[in-house]
Amino acid sequence: MSPREAIRAGALLALALAAAGCGSGGSRLSFAIPLDISEQTIPGSFPASLQGACNPTIQGVGTLAPDAITPVSFTLKDSKQLQGQSFIRFAKVVLERVTLTILIPPSHAGQTWDFIDSVSIYADDPATPDPPVLVAKLDPVPRGLTTMVIPGTGVDISDIASADKFQISGEVSGRPPCADVHFVGKVKFDVSLR
Repeated sequence: MSPREAIRAGALLALALAAAGCGSGGSRLSFAIPLDISEQTIPGSFPASLQGACNPTIQGVGTLAPDAITPVSFTLKDSKQLQGQSFIRFAKVVLERVTLTILIPPSHAGQTWDFIDSVSIYADDPATPDPPVLVAKLDPVPRGLTTMVIPGTGVDISDIASADKFQISGEVSGRPPCADVHFVGKVKFDVSLR
């Protein structure tokens, strides 16, 4: 074996040991996994015929329905970042952040998240009797935003994320907007494999 081939073989061996968690420090293979939340709508408090005249800076009346943000199901094991991993075992899964962005149009021009006071995001495996786990929270919601970033709490949800499908759902306090709010989102998970 030439000196060049020996150096290359040594570097490959060191890389393989580090990826397997056998290197110094016992590092784990980690991934950042972003998943999409498809378009959702929070209904406005004005009838559809009057929403064109709605001033989005004037908040609606009443309180938001508990299901203002529809639960979204995820399967981390099917994500592109984990393809090729023949046997996936999660060592740690943390929701880093949830980003929700208002679509303008079809939302009313000038619409912001000002109608929402606080947001709590929960992870849940509906197949178990265990209660949902708080994974992200923003309280209070800053004013004037069309994109809201809800930071994670740092809690490990590897047991929930190991389920075939698990849900992320929101609990929102605030008032209904005067016009329909259409939004999309992204959820970013930090995943470590065993």
